[in-house]
Amino acid sequence: MKRLLFCLVVLIAVLALVMPASATEVKISGIYNAKAYARDNFDGYDDNDDSTQFVTQRMRMYFNMIASENLKLVYKNEIDMEWGDQGSTATRNSGGGAGGDAVNLETKNVYLEFMVPDAPVKATLGLQGVALHKGWFVDDDLAGARFDMNFDPVSITAYWMGLAGLEADDQTASGTVSNDASDDWWQLVASGAYKAENLDARLSFAYERRPNDTTSADQPESDDLYMVMGELGMSFDMVSFTVLAATNFGETKSDFNAQDQDYSGYLFKGDVAFALDMATIRLMAVYASGDDEDGYDSNGDGVKDTVARGEDDFQMLKGRTAVTAEIISDGYSYDRNANLTQIGGANSPSNMYMLNAGVDLKPTDTTTLKFDVYYIGMVEKRTIGGDEEDEIGIEIDARLTQKIYDNLSLTLLGCYLFAEDGYGRYDTDAGTPGIQPGDAGSGDDAFQVGLGVDYKW
Repeated sequence: MKRLLFCLVVLIAVLALVMPASATEVKISGIYNAKAYARDNFDGYDDNDDSTQFVTQRMRMYFNMIASENLKLVYKNEIDMEWGDQGSTATRNSGGGAGGDAVNLETKNVYLEFMVPDAPVKATLGLQGVALHKGWFVDDDLAGARFDMNFDPVSITAYWMGLAGLEADDQTASGTVSNDASDDWWQLVASGAYKAENLDARLSFAYERRPNDTTSADQPESDDLYMVMGELGMSFDMVSFTVLAATNFGETKSDFNAQDQDYSGYLFKGDVAFALDMATIRLMAVYASGDDEDGYDSNGDGVKDTVARGEDDFQMLKGRTAVTAEIISDGYSYDRNANLTQIGGANSPSNMYMLNAGVDLKPTDTTTLKFDVYYIGMVEKRTIGGDEEDEIGIEIDARLTQKIYDNLSLTLLGCYLFAEDGYGRYDTDAGTPGIQPGDAGSGDDAFQVGLGVDYKW
């Protein structure tokens, strides 16, 4: 028996030496974080008991299957859960409770990336991460085809991404459910950039074909959004700045006696940073156009619309975007504040202006301090709690990041919103699930504190 085992080990060793090495190299990287939070009044309505404390964790893993410098396949997944959430159930994003079993493995990316032979073109096909203008207009995982062309110092990117409604007919127990082309929602973008030593400029054109199911009065006959985006950034020894501008075109045509709508919104953003010995001082201003509250009557009955935005409201492209402050956006917590429709939502600025001043301090090689003050208001007034309001409030954020090991850091977060009466629920949200007419508005202060560990490998 020993002799047989010895011969088997020798045979395996010989085969390992003589067999050719695999042509594919697999590199695995990822992140893990756990974050504890306490927060209050995120819904802007103090009469609701929304004080909460919870712990979340997230892991992402990146598998790069590299055949050569010109060809690779990438797979990225994610597992999210809250400690003490449901266990032993097939429920997405659960599994933090007793037993732990849950269906919570999410596919974030699956794509093939390769260089086109004899051409300076990189093709990326599949479900992939897409960012447009540093994430201010698109920053999401989308499925489609992207092509990047490098003609140094000029680069060109073009992509088509399917957003929703493109699936084949569904087969159900009651028969076939047709998914026709009227539900199609997709995005087409062409973008060009020029980079020099201290200059970074980009110009982008986008077309988004939105759903236009004419079988329902809730959908328009056609919905076509165009956007032009321009960005200019310059950097010097101690000063850097960026100017960003975008404008909407296109129209929504409607049946069922509803009014047509021309998209005419616009957005401006400017930021400047001053790099000093131990600190970086930051200033930022954002202005996203808004429409008069009574300016869009979607069905012509004289009642202001409760779903679609007005013609002058700035329209973002599909894809989560524009992370700013912690409470009014989703910052370090990933949680979007769902009660800010009067300014377009947490990550889609519209009918909003914002002024921000911040400073980054690095007292030691392993310690970073970040402080920010935001003032947020509305371009056009909205009726909140029965009164017309145009201010959200002043938010103060503080974040401490302490490096523990090369790949492990600890973060401490504190945020407070000194809310004005415009913070909370917009009156025309009343009647939607979970919101009653008397719930609109309050202007009560909100806060959040958090503690997290972040590991990267």
